[in-house]
Amino acid sequence: MGPPRMLRRRSRTLVLSVSISFSISVLWRLQSPEDPVMGAEQCQGLLQNWSAGTLPASPEDPVMGAEQCQGLLQNWSAGTLPARLDQGWILRQLKLVQSCPWAHNASALGQYREQLGGCCNASADLVLTQNNTQLGSQIVYDAQRDKKHPVKEELLEMLPQVSPFQGAPYECCAVVGNGGILHNSGCGPEIDRAQFVIRFNLPPMDNADDVGTKSSVVTMNPSILHARFRGLSRWRRPFAEVVGAYGAPLLLIPAFSYVGQSTVSFQALYTLEDFGSPARAVFMNPEYLARLDGHWRPRGLRAKRLSSGFMLVSAALELCQHLTLYGFWPFPTDPEGRPLLHHYYDNQPPKPGAHAMPDEFTRYLGMHMQGALRLHLGRCR
Repeated sequence: MGPPRMLRRRSRTLVLSVSISFSISVLWRLQSPEDPVMGAEQCQGLLQNWSAGTLPASPEDPVMGAEQCQGLLQNWSAGTLPARLDQGWILRQLKLVQSCPWAHNASALGQYREQLGGCCNASADLVLTQNNTQLGSQIVYDAQRDKKHPVKEELLEMLPQVSPFQGAPYECCAVVGNGGILHNSGCGPEIDRAQFVIRFNLPPMDNADDVGTKSSVVTMNPSILHARFRGLSRWRRPFAEVVGAYGAPLLLIPAFSYVGQSTVSFQALYTLEDFGSPARAVFMNPEYLARLDGHWRPRGLRAKRLSSGFMLVSAALELCQHLTLYGFWPFPTDPEGRPLLHHYYDNQPPKPGAHAMPDEFTRYLGMHMQGALRLHLGRCR
């Protein structure tokens, strides 16, 4: 079925004009002329600062020589991981990685970009567009592969003509997780110096010193619309105001993962339009997500579902020349054993069994060791 009649716009002309101009306006908003865009030399300077103190080591950490670091890198590159990853093993590996110097490795990043581009192609297919969605076809839900949604004109009118990521690759990207390790990190200014900033699940933005203020993409699980905004049946303005705190980002919604999430996702898009929000809702492409799962599952990530963090880190490996992760830490204590909140803003744990956060973190650690991305833990300078 298409979107319910109550959701349809009163003026088809207005919707068409929004759809036609969408890709141009989004591309402008992702890189506003007012934003400080870092060039190659500035990014290289930032990388040199990162290399000096990415994963701060304590005096008790082992000191690794060049040959030992090379051997550790070869182990990570070969994917030699134990069958069961526990916190103790990961922390021991972290201490070894901390004792080796970090340097950006364009070749390692290029290998990930080639592999992920071949299977998934985030720049063209991360979100549904009129170019990759054919009228009369069926959208298959990625988490319910036996469920389908017909593509009618009403749905196509909601989609941008082309991908909003055609400006990729971006020079410097920050992917900002919500982990408690961000609390008191002082990383906000460093995050805001990135050209392209990704955030997750409408996180609070009231601590700029730690998390920054800049947002290019913000993801939103549709369940948030029910939990915080009563399914947008009445609380439409509060939703538009919350999204407004991020400026003019893309609001990235997995509208076609589960059947019950599509209608409320359409409501989110219409609500932002109705209240004149500079933010724009786009829908994650379930075929992209299915291909991404098919890429990582044979490589050892066999959880029920990839986390949104891992999905967008995978996309960023395609879209970014230099990539840093902040706030990615899945454990209740920091590397020195001090207790942490689960998120930097609350202590609400995730649903058990939904994701394999320690397994995903281990992949981030390996990518860091290879130089494909930089994993930042601890305080920023």
